[in-house]
Amino acid sequence: MRRYLIEIKSLYTDVRRPIIMIMIGATLTLPLGLATLTSSEDRATPEVTRTNATSAATAEERTAEPATPAEGDESPESDSTTEISRYARHFSIPFTLADQIHRAAREEGIDPGIAFGLVQTESSFRRTVISSAGAVGYTQLLPSTARWIAPGTTRSQLFNTQINLQVGFKYLKYLLEKYNGNVRLALTAYNRGPGTVDRLLRQGRNPENGYATKVLRSRA
Repeated sequence: MRRYLIEIKSLYTDVRRPIIMIMIGATLTLPLGLATLTSSEDRATPEVTRTNATSAATAEERTAEPATPAEGDESPESDSTTEISRYARHFSIPFTLADQIHRAAREEGIDPGIAFGLVQTESSFRRTVISSAGAVGYTQLLPSTARWIAPGTTRSQLFNTQINLQVGFKYLKYLLEKYNGNVRLALTAYNRGPGTVDRLLRQGRNPENGYATKVLRSRA
């Protein structure tokens, strides 16, 4: 019996030592593993933050970028300038005057070509010319006609380029509407007066006197 007790004690001693060593090793290793894991997580966090910040910055840059005009887009102002320059060269007049005539015609819905032809025929682009009948300026308006089409307009104002062109083209627009867009009749009435044109039309006669042809031939 004593012999068995000695063997059991010896076996316990042999087994206890490796178990103790294993426990000690596990105790020492566990904190190191936790520390390594924590350190790895700490290092990963800033990387994620930097990535998000970079993405946000990129998005802001895309938002701030100006829109690029589509290819083929044309500037209306550039086209208009080219057209005005062509009229100025054709009629040998300053660009500024060509621009004023073009602008006034567009504002009243008049074909610029007809507007230039009318001013050429009426006054040869002379601002201060006065006819024997008392018609004034670029579009050769009678003061009475100017007051009728644009109440308050004075004779002296008809020497102003902008006013003269605006009122003259407004009168032509009225005549175009009166004759349902018939350019030749409207131009003839501008020259002979709508009363004369209406009377001749009622009589079945052709009211044209060559004036409309001259204006339309003068177009650029």
